[in-house]
Amino acid sequence: MAEGGMQTLGVGLCTCGTVTLVVTIISIAAIIDGYHEIEEGHVGVYFKFGALMDGVTEPGVHYRQPFVTSTRSVLIRPEEERMPYLQAITKDGIEITFQGIGVLSRTTKGKVVGMIREFGMDFKKILIYDRIREDLRIFCANKTIDEIYNEQFLEIVEAVKLEVKDQINRLGDGGVEIMNLMIPKPDIPQDIAQNYKQVKVQWTEQLVAKQQKVTEEIKKETELLKA
Repeated sequence: MAEGGMQTLGVGLCTCGTVTLVVTIISIAAIIDGYHEIEEGHVGVYFKFGALMDGVTEPGVHYRQPFVTSTRSVLIRPEEERMPYLQAITKDGIEITFQGIGVLSRTTKGKVVGMIREFGMDFKKILIYDRIREDLRIFCANKTIDEIYNEQFLEIVEAVKLEVKDQINRLGDGGVEIMNLMIPKPDIPQDIAQNYKQVKVQWTEQLVAKQQKVTEEIKKETELLKA
């Protein structure tokens, strides 16, 4: 009887020790999973059971409900992005390519949750980069190659920027802002580029000839005055 009691006591102690160990491990895991850090220039957003929660957290160390809540950091400081190359067709059917379009943008902290709920974590792609691609293609489709490459090249940035800003305000409630947009001159077919080069050379020669003519006339007038 005493021997059986000792065995029961031993099993009880073993079970108690196992439970304590399991509880300790779970507690440590919960602490590790719950505490997290949000870096400077970012805000934290939270998903509980996969659903986006309201509100954001500032940079620093925070605690979330472990195991059921996950955290994502969203950059709100100005961010510079180089877009992949973009091909477009002009009004007169010429295919051109824009390389290295640069975009400087920033996100409004108070609009982060709403934009993620509407467009997902990649909201900048939808609201900024995709819109730039679309509006730049539309601009090119309504202009000739000469207007794009020469006559109205300096107007492209402002025209595209205004269109994208309007769509950001309409679709994203002004949650992101384009601080600067840089669109380089497009690559054009080699034969057309050669024509522009020749025209530029001819224009330069004409300008030089005109200047020489003016200089000669001034010299003649000076000689007449001396006489």
